Amino acid sequence: MRRFRLSQVSYFIWFMFTLFSFAVGLAAYVVHEFHASFNWPTTRGMVVDTWIEEIHTQGSSADPHYEVGIEFVYAIGEEFHHKRNKTDINGAIPGYSREEAQSLVAEYPRGKVIEVHYKPGAHDTAVITPTMHPFMIVGLVIFSLVLAPILYVMYRQMTGDPDSYLVRYV
Repeated sequence: MRRFRLSQVSYFIWFMFTLFSFAVGLAAYVVHEFHASFNWPTTRGMVVDTWIEEIHTQGSSADPHYEVGIEFVYAIGEEFHHKRNKTDINGAIPGYSREEAQSLVAEYPRGKVIEVHYKPGAHDTAVITPTMHPFMIVGLVIFSLVLAPILYVMYRQMTGDPDSYLVRYV
């Protein structure tokens, strides 16, 4: 039977394990929350205002991208909620082209009655359009693929000979 010696695992590998374990956990949580938002209950709300912000990346010669914000109100039973930020349309802050941003603002004019998806048990958390962005799943996969070899190196260090190259230099 092999004996595991945690003390043989280098500090660098422990750091990488901690970092990527946290990244995988956070990415899994984000994917779970976005996926769950498709099944959240809905209520009616009303658009108070929408706006476009032009974002320039400092030090970049690239064209600016645009973010769309929305302000709306909604009620759940006797509770009234007021939301105003850039993540309430789909839960994330994507960058849009000027035309896409203008189209989105035109889709949500002031006074429009909308359907709002709200999180059960946390009614202040709400989105208008539940969305699953591919970059979330890609991030989860990439972090997991990086974590796999780190786990393998940890295993080899814990079960290897204390004088082996892997234990001493990695």
